[in-house]
Order: sequence, then C-alpha cells, then structure tokens
Amino acid sequence: MTDILPEDGAHLTERTRSYLALAGEDRILQNWSSIWIGHDSAQKVQARLDMMLKTPPSARPKNLLIYGESNVGKSTILERWAKATNAAAVSSLDAETPDAMGDWAYLPVVQVQTPPKGDEGWLYDNILRAMGFPLPVSYSPAAKCRTVLKLLANNQTKVVILDEFHNALSGRFDQRLHFNVVIKNLTNEAGIPLVVAGIDTVDLVFRKEDQLHRRFSRIKLEAWDDNADWRKLLRSFERLIPLKRPSFLGQPEMATTLYEASCGRIGDLSDVLREAALVAVSSGEERITPDMIQTL
Repeated sequence: MTDILPEDGAHLTERTRSYLALAGEDRILQNWSSIWIGHDSAQKVQARLDMMLKTPPSARPKNLLIYGESNVGKSTILERWAKATNAAAVSSLDAETPDAMGDWAYLPVVQVQTPPKGDEGWLYDNILRAMGFPLPVSYSPAAKCRTVLKLLANNQTKVVILDEFHNALSGRFDQRLHFNVVIKNLTNEAGIPLVVAGIDTVDLVFRKEDQLHRRFSRIKLEAWDDNADWRKLLRSFERLIPLKRPSFLGQPEMATTLYEASCGRIGDLSDVLREAALVAVSSGEERITPDMIQTL
C-alpha cells in the first residue's frame, strides 16, 4: 500500500482514486478490467438487447447481427451486458421468491464462442458448458441438441449470443450451409432470438443467404473518428486510469497521437493506454505522455 497525498488523483473519480493506494503495477492491472465507458454505440446495442430480452418467445424470432472490424468493442459490450443481465435477474428472483428456482438455474442470457468451421457438435458443447451441463463426447449432435433445447427452456433463457461468428466461415461451403441450417433450427425450436457477432465478412455472407438475410436485423460498430467525440472518450478514460497526475488525454496533440496508435479502435486504444499507464507507474512519471505512446 502507498500513501495518497491530498493533491494526488484530483482528476479521477472517487472509486478510481482509491486504487492509488495499491503498490506498483497492481494499481493498473487490478483496476483495468472494471474500466467501462458507456458511449453512444454501446448504449444503442444494449438498448436493442434489452428489447430482445423482453420479446415473448416466437416460432420465428427476429435475430440480431452485430458486426464490424476487429477490436471495435463488440465482444466487450456483449460480455458486460450478458453478465449484468444474468446477475440482475438472479438477484431479483432471489429477493422476490428465494425458493422459485428449484433444481434449475435462472440464466436469461447464454453467451458462447462460435466453433471453427461451424462444427455442430462443438457448438452444442460450448452452450452446454456455458450452462454448467457438459455431456460426454460420445453423445451424438442430435442428443446434445435435445439437451440444449431442454436446458434453454428450463433455465428460462431469453437470448443466445454466438460471438466470433466468423469462425464458422473457415469451413467448406457445404459445412457453412449446414451450420446455417443448425442455427436457424436452434432459434426456431427454442423460440428465442440469436445475437451473432463477428467481423464485416459475416454480414457479406449473410446477405448472400436469403433466409439468414431476412432473419437478422443489423447493427454495425465502427472505429472512431479523430473528432470531438474521440476527445470526449479520452477524457472519460483519463478519469478511470489510476495515475496520480493528469495526462490531458483529450488535448489535440495527445488525442491525435492516441488516434494514430489505435486507428480509432476502442479495443486497441484500451491496450495502448494500459501499457502506457504501466510505464507511467514504473517510471514514476505518474502520467501518460506522447513519448510513451510513440515508444510502445
């Protein structure tokens, strides 16, 4: 633990300033995963997901494709929403009727990685593990599918998220066609929507498949431009990075330096700022400088 002087971290949020008491790199590393900025694009996605969560089951649910280049924040937005939704649902149910869950968990959202080549059995394995119910590898895909459908119903699941969906595009043409049928049948039989996330290629493939094209609405996440919104984002980051001195990330020179280092991708920006913050702590500088960014 280290002492915090009255002037240290005056630019930080109250919670972030408390991390200044941690010694060395732990101050940055232990705090970083909690950094979250609810920018407009993230709020748009979350609002759509909240609406899907409220939609009653249907024989032909409307699905959602979230796409964009790598590191623009797709997975982070989905992970945070899924965790927060599941935690809030369980807390609410437990507070109202502690004995209501019985033998089953309450899991409104299930999020999994899409398997390479769109492997059907692997997909079911991922879903079953996410729901805490793995089956032996000897089970057939049909048996795993029946178990998945049963668990989705018993756990009151409302939305299934398939992240990194471009993994499925690595297979042969016939494998991709089969996987398209698998996900269509899964959402139809479960009666709940799928949220699919991937790079731009996924949207191009879906547009060539008429059934997928019509079943999925779309939200595209894009890299940021070097403008006033970018500088506002940087100022928000600065209040959440536990350094004793202000770095003035939103100033024109620094903002442009960070933009060039990250190409406006929020995931790359986070990586750059984390590494620069570690340098700032280890060097005793206690602030991020343009030189630190350029030497990473």
